[in-house]
Amino acid sequence: MTSRDFCYWLQGYFEINGEHVAMTTAQAQCVKAHLALVFKHEIDPSYGDAEHQAKLNEIHETAKKAQKTAEEAKKAANGPHEPPVFRC
Repeated sequence: MTSRDFCYWLQGYFEINGEHVAMTTAQAQCVKAHLALVFKHEIDPSYGDAEHQAKLNEIHETAKKAQKTAEEAKKAANGPHEPPVFRC
């Protein structure tokens, strides 16, 4: 999927779901990080100097952290659930 395709998909996602869009914090962080990459690469496609590369690397690291957070949240939500302990 290209960056442009992602932006159109995201726009359609919000249009179709309207007011019923419910994103977790991790999902919102992930989308935000991906959009930051899109805007940085597409709007300013030059490779630039070391400072510019540092900014790109920071964006990439933010995206990785958001993905890891989303995976951890998913594991926690789907993880083993122990039955309640009842004592008499």
